[in-house]
Amino acid sequence: MKTAVESLRDLGLTEYEAKVYTALVKIRSGTASDIHLVSGIPRSAVYGALNRLEERGIVEIQSSKPMRYRAVPPETALEKLKDYFVCESENALISLKEIYQTQKIEAREEAIWTISGVKNVSDKIIEMIRGAQTDIIFAASYPSFHEIAKTYPIFENIKGEIINKIGEGVTVRVTGSRSEELEEITKNIPGAQIRAFPADKSMASGGLLITDGNEALITIVSENVNTSMYDLTAIYTNGEGAVSIFKHFVETEWDASGSV
Repeated sequence: MKTAVESLRDLGLTEYEAKVYTALVKIRSGTASDIHLVSGIPRSAVYGALNRLEERGIVEIQSSKPMRYRAVPPETALEKLKDYFVCESENALISLKEIYQTQKIEAREEAIWTISGVKNVSDKIIEMIRGAQTDIIFAASYPSFHEIAKTYPIFENIKGEIINKIGEGVTVRVTGSRSEELEEITKNIPGAQIRAFPADKSMASGGLLITDGNEALITIVSENVNTSMYDLTAIYTNGEGAVSIFKHFVETEWDASGSV
């Protein structure tokens, strides 16, 4: 479990600011010297931290000699910190979007990116699905990839995103090896077109996702012998040449596959 200081840092406070606020919560109110003794940070740093905390509205100052400080109640303070964090996040997003959109790309980069970890790969899959406008096709081996979905419930989110896209009129095609898992997908994702690989053409453990013919994600499944859990790595590209090759492969598999 995280300490109060660690959690406050995650909400945007510096180490010293978090320690000063935590110290004030312990003593309710005190002078800079009191805060220095309780927090353990240099006295010279206490004043700067207190000024910044006052600006955020989570520390109040009493005009006395010496000056005294007190913490705003934690419930109020955390609400203010959360609002501040959200506001700063939105401002950062606006600024970054402006930078991103104003960059002129003279030539499309044929880059290939590696993504590791179940959470990171599933997030990328969801991002690609949400961005699809016309066509999604997913070729995967079963039951290996399906076992990951059962082991990590986070993959349930992907199913929901696919169903949403079908509702928007996006064509969704799924092809895999012959197994009961494909029949389960047919039941759970109504509207998706499902086909099964011929028995002698099942692909290696993993999958290949193509969206709108301009993004490709190749997933590779491996079992961790130490934990008996599955590891997931993916290779992503939106390079025109590479995607066209992968799309040709997937379309060939689709044409060679049969209805479930």
